[in-house]
Amino acid sequence: MKLSFGTEVNGQPNYFIEKIWKGLLQGSGDLEETYYSYQRRYIQKFGKSWDGHSFNEFLEPKFHTIRRDIDNEWSAGMDIDLVVNINTPEEFQFAPTLRCQSVQRIQIDYSRLLNPHGPSVFIDYQLVDNQTLVKMVRNDGFPTVFDFFNYFDEEFNGSLIHWTPLSYD
Repeated sequence: MKLSFGTEVNGQPNYFIEKIWKGLLQGSGDLEETYYSYQRRYIQKFGKSWDGHSFNEFLEPKFHTIRRDIDNEWSAGMDIDLVVNINTPEEFQFAPTLRCQSVQRIQIDYSRLLNPHGPSVFIDYQLVDNQTLVKMVRNDGFPTVFDFFNYFDEEFNGSLIHWTPLSYD
């Protein structure tokens, strides 16, 4: 199934392509040639490299994504095609087809019943502690918890879709 990514969050580049590739390359060093193959195809299509390629060493890797999943469409074992510009002539699959390793339920609660200082996050119906929240936010491609909550600024129920073995237990 296609998993679409934008290239900006709140008007700023998110470098998700580079962050995803950084995570993929950390997990398997034998993907380096594949990386350059996809990058060449991207340059051929768009006339430029990924936006953050020149400072990739400073970017944190992205190991999963969060999506609304009302019908519970995502499950472990599914193929994932990572794309930008979905359903347009500019659609581009920027990485090889991956296998969904796991799916966890995620809820963001703004009621302040459990945390009077801000929203609470639950993964698989378990309240996430601050340390895990910081790790999860970074692994999802956001630089800070503030940026994460700025993007997810209301009640949310969905899926945490993993293409690596990482999970939050």
